[in-house]
Amino acid sequence: IRRASDIAIKAGADFIKTSTGKVQPAATEPAMLIMLNAIREHFETTGKMVGIKPAGGISDVEKALNYYLLTEEVLGNDWLHKDWFRIGASRLVDAVIEEAKKTG
Repeated sequence: IRRASDIAIKAGADFIKTSTGKVQPAATEPAMLIMLNAIREHFETTGKMVGIKPAGGISDVEKALNYYLLTEEVLGNDWLHKDWFRIGASRLVDAVIEEAKKTG
């Protein structure tokens, strides 16, 4: 995972993505952490931001929040913007709407 992240980043990727979401396992927090560290080290060396997109298997609000908080912890608030952080999860919208209905 680290080698693939480094290759993509050095090749000029604007974003790196945890998986296609089409096969299991898809996004995992350990994989995401490896990728976030690659992005952080690249930024510390070059000053260039690279985005991250966890995708696959993120179907509830709690999982999405965990990826958001992990990104904040490793990369900081500057990455918590649509230009740098996106979640690839087609079922997540429905889960967010249901959660919002529960909490009012």
